[in-house]
Amino acid sequence: MKSSSTPCLAAILASATLLGGCDEGWANETTREGQSKFNEYKSSYILNPPSDSVVIPFELFGKNIRMTARVNGHECNVLLDNGSLWDDLLFFGSPNVDSLQLNIVGTTDLGNSTAETAAGIDLEFDGLTITDQRAVILPYVAGLPNPWEGVDLQVSSAFFKNFVVEINFDRMIIRLTKPEAYDYRGNGEIIEMTPNVFDSRTSRITIETHDAKVIELDLLLDLGGLFELYLPIGDNSEIALPPDAELKSLGMGGFGASEGHVGTVKEVRIGKLRLTGVQAAFIEVEPDENVYGNSMIGFPMFQRFNVTFDYFNERMILESSMIHSE
Repeated sequence: MKSSSTPCLAAILASATLLGGCDEGWANETTREGQSKFNEYKSSYILNPPSDSVVIPFELFGKNIRMTARVNGHECNVLLDNGSLWDDLLFFGSPNVDSLQLNIVGTTDLGNSTAETAAGIDLEFDGLTITDQRAVILPYVAGLPNPWEGVDLQVSSAFFKNFVVEINFDRMIIRLTKPEAYDYRGNGEIIEMTPNVFDSRTSRITIETHDAKVIELDLLLDLGGLFELYLPIGDNSEIALPPDAELKSLGMGGFGASEGHVGTVKEVRIGKLRLTGVQAAFIEVEPDENVYGNSMIGFPMFQRFNVTFDYFNERMILESSMIHSE
């Protein structure tokens, strides 16, 4: 369902916004509780009862985090993604999304199609309401299979730019904590995050390949990635295909179907952590291609841990998972 290149979709949407494709309806902005380092991002939320944090349960939907929320009184299935911190809600067009009766304010050009835009949306979770949100609604064709069957929308900045986000795979919960109230005192591995294009983040890791090469890489962090790692191959890369690599479909993305080889990396080092036998997708890239969408850490790698994303301090915290860690 999700693609290897899900970030490409976010990139298209980000480009549409930057190029002024959205109409005047986007101008309605509100402030939120607390202070944020993200001065360009304005949002509002209500914690009920008043608190410094809230816990939201989730389930696994394929290789995705899926939560339940409400829009205009209708129950919706919500994905969480951070390949790019997309500031607006992203709805996947369907008859169910049509039934939400969103407040349509205009359209935006996505390059090969046009999407509707909406505003004034309240997204309600138990204990948390994210208010007055803007959205892009991806188009669909009536009568054709829905590639996003089982999900209605995706949330990104509304979580990551308002809260420190703790994802506990052992308990299947997400804890959202106001950044000014978050005080980490655990023993997890703290990994620096570096801002990259389209409001993404990268972290540096080291891999040891099948042919004993030790290579440092800055990899995009993406909860939407289907494989543990995505690694570049080609004339501009030191990485060679491992002997067990097989050509496979990597899924559907913003630019259609993609293919690549899937094989095993001998060892991955993230901070002081050592992981062996890691599955990776190897993608052929041109010398001038960007890290974005070609080199990244995907959902199955995060699932090995209980992971915290603290964008306010540009850090990711990895703690051992009783269920998923080696």
